[in-house]
Amino acid sequence: MYDKRAPENSLGGGQVALDVKLNNLPIVLSLAAEYYKKGPDAIEPYEIQGMTVIYVLYTAPILKNWKSNYYFGPGIGYIRVPKANSNSTEKGIAFDAAAGINIKAIWKIGIYIEGKYIYCNKTDDNLKVIDFSDFGLLVGFSLNFGW
Repeated sequence: MYDKRAPENSLGGGQVALDVKLNNLPIVLSLAAEYYKKGPDAIEPYEIQGMTVIYVLYTAPILKNWKSNYYFGPGIGYIRVPKANSNSTEKGIAFDAAAGINIKAIWKIGIYIEGKYIYCNKTDDNLKVIDFSDFGLLVGFSLNFGW
């Protein structure tokens, strides 16, 4: 994820998601758990300790005879970030938008590429305690139980 506050202007991260495609509709409900940080533990306020997001995604095939699809849509979630100069976390509501492609490669294993935008802004006593307006890029593997 790109974040100009991080020393290298970026953070590493990951996502685990469960997608459920609605019957006969091009809609996917997705529940995702994500994190974005520069080391094993999130200690800076610009890192995301954890985020749980529910997405409503539109999906459609890229090509008719090719086992791949594109998707995009909004999400809303619960975010936890480290408090500045403290061992506790600040919690808030995050808004997320995602767009990507999922390509079925071998058997039920696929590859996905996803771009995203995360927004969360929370103030406490006129001090910003959560401040995210960041773009990210995820590349990974998918396991498809159905297609």
